[in-house]
Amino acid sequence: MKQEDSWQLTSCYKKHTCSKATKIGIMSSQWLSKAFMKKICENPKIKLRSLIKKAHSKWNVDLTMTKAARVKQQALDEINGTYGEQYRRIHDYAAELLRSNPGSTVQIQVERPPEFELETPPPGTDLRPRFQRIYICLEACKRSFMVCRPMIGLDGCFIKTPYGGQLLTAIGWDPNDQILPIAYAVVEAETKDSWRWFLLNLCDDLVVDKIRWCTFMSDQQKVTLNLNLCN
Repeated sequence: MKQEDSWQLTSCYKKHTCSKATKIGIMSSQWLSKAFMKKICENPKIKLRSLIKKAHSKWNVDLTMTKAARVKQQALDEINGTYGEQYRRIHDYAAELLRSNPGSTVQIQVERPPEFELETPPPGTDLRPRFQRIYICLEACKRSFMVCRPMIGLDGCFIKTPYGGQLLTAIGWDPNDQILPIAYAVVEAETKDSWRWFLLNLCDDLVVDKIRWCTFMSDQQKVTLNLNLCN
């Protein structure tokens, strides 16, 4: 067969002695995020262990919890956009709320770095405004509260995002004993200043005569209600 362009199998060893590789460098987190894109899009709250089991059963690849978390976050960023991009569109969100809910109130407060006040800030300084607070009171909720009992519940909770923050809420009760959200705000922290800012906006939205006769109930929050707050 020397003169022919062919080859012949002379021996075959069926027993493999090489070990299996479960860590493949070519399967980077970026590649895996695209592979899991559909699954994460269908279930954004999918557990990391589910991704690890899926990668092991489909490609025989072992993922660490850290890499699985990175894969999931990259897929979510691709689906929903990064947190920074969403914060940059906060004014678009406010405009859409006002367009779809005429008569509503949306207040946005930003903070600027100290170098912004300088005539000649140092080169390379980021002078862009940074999100600090947003207050939202929808017109439908505002009008509904006018026929509810004069009681307002105040509470706050943590926001579990990379940027953190606190969610402040004002809740009422309708005649059917159902909870009615009146207004809410996202602030940098739960402080007296942030609560006062939230309550001042709430007083501006609701009729003063209605506020005067309201009973405020807080869940052991550090809130000091001044009698002249709405004057």
